[in-house]
Amino acid sequence: MRSANLLNDFAFKYIFGEDCKEANDALKSLLTVFLERNVNRVVVKNSEMVKDFSKMKSPRLDLLVDFDDCTTVDLEMQLRQTKDNLPIRFSYYLARLHGSQQLEGKYYGELKETIVLVFFNVNLIDNDRKACRNHIG
Repeated sequence: MRSANLLNDFAFKYIFGEDCKEANDALKSLLTVFLERNVNRVVVKNSEMVKDFSKMKSPRLDLLVDFDDCTTVDLEMQLRQTKDNLPIRFSYYLARLHGSQQLEGKYYGELKETIVLVFFNVNLIDNDRKACRNHIG
């Protein structure tokens, strides 16, 4: 049996997003290691971000997870260079997740923690330099 390459986006989603005890335990272990915090329970949610109006981007997150303490984590696997400025793209994901919380009638201090954890296999420095050159010249 060949092993799955977890750097592959589909394998990553399949292994950690599956609705079974083994996948849930693997996801808890992964998050415990990378976030350096104890993770007792996680729930994988639908990763499609609904648009608020017609001209808004509608990103599809790789894996959207809720912790038992109401923290929301977006796990992203990025293997290829894109024309996007990746740090800004993931900041947008974070802002959308933060902004999707129901805050009407509440204080901003009641916002739940939101984390975007990205596994990169790209060189962000070269990506940013290319983006700057394309905008300048």
